[in-house]
Amino acid sequence: MLNVHWSWVALAYISYLAAVSLSRSEFRRSRGRLLPAAAAAWAAFAGLGAMGDPGASMPAWLAVAVPALVLAAGYWMSGLLFVRPDVRIERWLRSIDDAVLIRSGVLAWFRAGSSLLTGYFELSYLLVYVLVPAGAATLLLSGHGNEVGRFWTTVLLAEFTCYGLLPWIQTRPPRVLEAAVPAAAMPALRRFNLGLVNVASIGANTVPSGHAAGAVATALAVGTSMPLAGAIFLVLACSVTIATILGRYHYVVDSLLGVLVAVLAWSIV
Repeated sequence: MLNVHWSWVALAYISYLAAVSLSRSEFRRSRGRLLPAAAAAWAAFAGLGAMGDPGASMPAWLAVAVPALVLAAGYWMSGLLFVRPDVRIERWLRSIDDAVLIRSGVLAWFRAGSSLLTGYFELSYLLVYVLVPAGAATLLLSGHGNEVGRFWTTVLLAEFTCYGLLPWIQTRPPRVLEAAVPAAAMPALRRFNLGLVNVASIGANTVPSGHAAGAVATALAVGTSMPLAGAIFLVLACSVTIATILGRYHYVVDSLLGVLVAVLAWSIV
């Protein structure tokens, strides 16, 4: 078992991003933000004397909110290192999607299917933004507050592994490369999700998928202490993973690798 507080994972991640920004000239534009961010992170944790057991005296609600904000910040910081898409990798990812989803007829079947089914998966994708902090809140409100730190260690390790690979695997989401569907022909929830990702995302694709990794890591971390609740979260995590693929938010490879990363992070922690 890895007995490391989530703050160490966050600290290692931002330090890694800062080091990456110095590794190549093409990343130099990110240095003005990543280097001060890393310095501030070290000052915050070290200056507050939090290296031994950071967050030990943190109020319960902050134990849920602060790591969630750190997770969001880590996502945006990874986007600073996106330079240009690697067309060769994109072509390979699309070739697998073509075989698994298009030539098999799965994607056409899904799009022509019940509006309830498509709506369910669009809603599942939307819920991923609250699914992760909801996992921490579930542990806290169910009397497992002592497990919240381990929960965040698992989730941040999984998510930051995905985000940390962005500098080396630079691709665009499949929805950007495929023929656009007129907005008027989309269900309202689909339009809302696309509008949200256009505003709230970094505009780049993470390989592995952070959505899949975060959702599955949440389910596994909750299930360790609360098997029934974990099973419910796992159903939601599977729905999120499928939604990322069928909604063309991620490639098939992205999402499957995200699941694998989550399992590995949970196994380590």
